[in-house]
Amino acid sequence: MNPTVQVIVDKEYVRQMAERELKLIFKDIGEGTWWDMKRLEVETCRKRDWLLENVLLNPTFKEEMSLITNNCDGGRWMIRAKEMKVFLDKHFHYLNRTKNRSTNDKEGEKV
Repeated sequence: MNPTVQVIVDKEYVRQMAERELKLIFKDIGEGTWWDMKRLEVETCRKRDWLLENVLLNPTFKEEMSLITNNCDGGRWMIRAKEMKVFLDKHFHYLNRTKNRSTNDKEGEKV
């Protein structure tokens, strides 16, 4: 009888490890000029759906996003790195409050 070994991989743990490593790599190469969605996910530790709902397509930030992003023109999000970093710092507490913005929040409510 041959001994067997069962390896259980926690997908969430692997994702977190990969994110940490990517952050270190990005830190070494600098801020960059433009980010794509993947880079924005790494920079914010947030997933695509959350970023779309709470930042990129949030009516509260529509005007700012029109200046910072390409609004997914051509099917791919492109984001001005420096400007997005400033935006994220400015709205850090709002974006990271316990109850994230939902579609039931008042449209046009300024932060």
